[in-house]
Amino acid sequence: MCRPSVYRWGPVCNYGVDSFCLADIPGGTQPTAVYVTHPDPFPADGGGAFPAEVGQIRSSVLFARRAENPMAAASFAFIPYCTGDLHAGNTTRTYFTKGGLFDPPVARTHHFAGATNMDAYLAWLRARHPMVNVVWLTGVSGGGYGAQLNLHRVKAAFPEAQVHLLADSAPMVSSPYFDTFRREWNLQVPAACTTCDAGFPQILANQIDSAPTSRVGLLSWSEDQVITRFFFAPGTTAGWATPPTSAYVAGLNALEPIYEARSNSKFFRRAGPEHVMLQLAGLVLSDGGVTASVSSADGGTTLKAWVDAWATGMGPWESTR
Repeated sequence: MCRPSVYRWGPVCNYGVDSFCLADIPGGTQPTAVYVTHPDPFPADGGGAFPAEVGQIRSSVLFARRAENPMAAASFAFIPYCTGDLHAGNTTRTYFTKGGLFDPPVARTHHFAGATNMDAYLAWLRARHPMVNVVWLTGVSGGGYGAQLNLHRVKAAFPEAQVHLLADSAPMVSSPYFDTFRREWNLQVPAACTTCDAGFPQILANQIDSAPTSRVGLLSWSEDQVITRFFFAPGTTAGWATPPTSAYVAGLNALEPIYEARSNSKFFRRAGPEHVMLQLAGLVLSDGGVTASVSSADGGTTLKAWVDAWATGMGPWESTR
């Protein structure tokens, strides 16, 4: 079971040695699989293996050292997630929870350390990369929210760099549970933001406006069932079984004008209930080939071309639904 991380010396997934959890520099060997075998694994590792979809996204051409990838020469760093706070909390809470369906509730302390861990990771990266020209800040699902909630931290850590953000399946829709998230996680928002207490859309708008030279992109599904459950479903079995998709759809429709009103932010929306999209830009096959990228709903571009334009700033880059 994946539980919120425990405070150690800093970031999770570091077992007392001077090494990053998952890092790959140009010319190095890219990790293809991760399985935690440490006798006392950090809860951020889920006590065993990273989710299967992470492995599939890892096979995306966008993370491959190939000529068709504009980010091929980058140093890749993977920041693990299991703090349960969208990488943005900074507190501890005690809840009575069950370890199994038929187990009695037991008091457990949950460490919502996402923001704390991010600070530690950024300090680690900064010390090893003192001069950076470009940072491509990407995230998928919970990591996509973490990327958006931490854009200001990344820019502060690398003030000399251009920082561009791409969130996959992480729309900052308005949620009826925002106040609870904010309180229970001690959600960390930009200190100078005067509107961020109002909700996720306001946080997003502030992050975009505070980074006018950054390209900020969103990949989203029109009826994402994972995000619908997380942001809108009531805490009941019935609510989870039949999530209120209409609330998510309304939230997404209300969010997209934030992107359209600004020149440095765009979205790529596809129809469907799926969750996670980056792998659809093309997967590297065992024979060296690459699967074809999906196209936009209007057929005017492909996901691969759209992400390439986000990464490079060259070629057409427009919102599409």
